Amino acid sequence: MSFVFYPQTNKDTALPVYVDGVGVGYDQKYIYRPAIYSKQILVTVSGCGTITVGGKKYSVPVGSGFYLNDNTEHTYEPDPGVEWVVDWVTFGMNSTELEKALFTSKDFLMFNFKRPAMVSEDIRKILDSVTRDSAYGGHYASAILYSTLIELNGESLKLPSKPAKYNAAISAAIEYISNHYSENITLDELCAVSGNLSEQYFCRLFKQHTGLRPVEYILRKRIAIAYGYLEKTDIPISKVAEMTGFNNTSYFYRNFKKFTGISPLTCRQNALYYKDEGENADT
Repeated sequence: MSFVFYPQTNKDTALPVYVDGVGVGYDQKYIYRPAIYSKQILVTVSGCGTITVGGKKYSVPVGSGFYLNDNTEHTYEPDPGVEWVVDWVTFGMNSTELEKALFTSKDFLMFNFKRPAMVSEDIRKILDSVTRDSAYGGHYASAILYSTLIELNGESLKLPSKPAKYNAAISAAIEYISNHYSENITLDELCAVSGNLSEQYFCRLFKQHTGLRPVEYILRKRIAIAYGYLEKTDIPISKVAEMTGFNNTSYFYRNFKKFTGISPLTCRQNALYYKDEGENADT
């Protein structure tokens, strides 16, 4: 269930940081923007997509995301055949000093979030604040967002200054993973589809491009697909694990929680909760 809300910000724009848009469970489609008129933080909840900034492409698998400054040209697009579900928040800032102290002065940053579930949970709290309290919701949302920015600033200090450029060989490997995630993908296969690169060179190039080792990228891809099944179907969790390439249910549980911060059961329960909330809002 997708929730998108753009609060009235007239009374909140005097705050050092204020929310002017928020989306939860948003099905991100292809879009090109010559600029964005607010700052934005986005986290992938399920699926996988690509963002192009400055002529460079960056993969955005589950648990990762990015920060975009205003007036930054960009293109979003989901991976072929994959639904890209994201949580996002757009915001403005009135404090130049605060902006200089945080990562928000940069045009663009990729994140492999340490705690992606925390980022998503904060965005959900922001949505709840601005939709349920017309008088002070914007102030509560501002406080939550400020806390999130402080947390992410610590992560941004450890990011490389220049993300890796788009590479056709690695793009071929990523496409192969997207088409064969339910199978036992070997390193030999990935090297072959990437132009018969050596294992050592391929692994180094793959991490430069994605920020992840091949085995971790495959795990994130599988978890991303599984997340979608858990949210949108009633297929048993053990069957979801099997369909997404996990032969061992315990291994699936362990990795799902590692990369999303919640268990598969909690994921399904959350989906049911937001579905009920959406249905109640329509009645």
